[in-house]
Amino acid sequence: MDSKKLPFKTYTVMSNNLIQTLGCADVYRTYTLLLIANTEFLKTNTTLEQLAGYVGETLQNYKKNKGTLSFNDKLRATGEVSINDIYLNRKDRHYTMYQFAQVSFGNYRRISREFYDNYNTLDLKLRGFILKLFSAAEPHSYVVKLSIRDLKKLIHMGHDTINKYIMKLKEMDLLDEVGDCKILKVKGLIIDSPKDRYVEKTMAMFDHIIEFNENNNKSLSRECVIYKKYKEKNFEGVKNMHAFMKSLEAGTVGRTRYAQKDTTEIILT
Repeated sequence: MDSKKLPFKTYTVMSNNLIQTLGCADVYRTYTLLLIANTEFLKTNTTLEQLAGYVGETLQNYKKNKGTLSFNDKLRATGEVSINDIYLNRKDRHYTMYQFAQVSFGNYRRISREFYDNYNTLDLKLRGFILKLFSAAEPHSYVVKLSIRDLKKLIHMGHDTINKYIMKLKEMDLLDEVGDCKILKVKGLIIDSPKDRYVEKTMAMFDHIIEFNENNNKSLSRECVIYKKYKEKNFEGVKNMHAFMKSLEAGTVGRTRYAQKDTTEIILT
C-alpha cells in the first residue's frame, strides 16, 4: 500500500505502561494502531487485517495460539485499552472499536510518523525494543542511565535479549554507549522541552476545572471557555503553546491573538 494513503497522524502519544508491559512486537503494533487512532479521543475501528498490513506481517500473529494470548487480549490485560466488537445487521459482519485511555502527566512518550517511515523494514521486535528503551530514557533526553538489571525489571525483558538488541542497535549506528549510559540516535522519537512540562500541568489544571464545573452544572470562566474552544480544535492556529497557556492562566489571552498557522509546538495531551 502506498504509505501516502495510510491514515496516520503526524505523531502519537503512548503511555509508558503500555510500552513497558507489552512484548516488543506488541509494542510496535500498538504504536502503529495509535498512529491511526483519533487524536482527541484515541479511538479507532481499524481491523486487525489492516493493522497487520501496516505493520508488515500476517494476520495469524494477532490470533490466540497455544500458550499465547491474542493481540487484543494482551491489550485488554494492560487495563489501558477498551476493545468492543460492534456488530452490523449481518452476524458475519462486524468491526472492532479500540478506545485507549488518555495518557497521564509525565508517564508517556511522543513518537512521530517519522519512526514508522524510517524503520518499518527493521526486525519487528527490534522496532519495539527501541520504543522500550525510549520509555526508560531520562526526562527530556535520549539517554538511558539504568543498569541492565534495573532496565530488565522496568521493561520486562531478559538480560541476554536486552544485550543482544543493544549490540544490534550499535552495529546499525542507532545507539551509542558512553560509560554506563546508552544514547538513542533514532529518528522520530520526540522529547519534550522543560517548558512543555508547564504546558502539561496547566492543561491538566484546566481540564480538571472544566470537568468539575460541567459535572456540577456550574458556569465556566472566560479562560476555561477559551481553553475548551481551542482544545476542541486541537489548538489550531496556536504558534507557541507555552506563551498561550501563560496568557490563559494570567487571564490576558485574547480570542483572536493566536490565529497563526504554525502549530509545530502544539501538545495534544
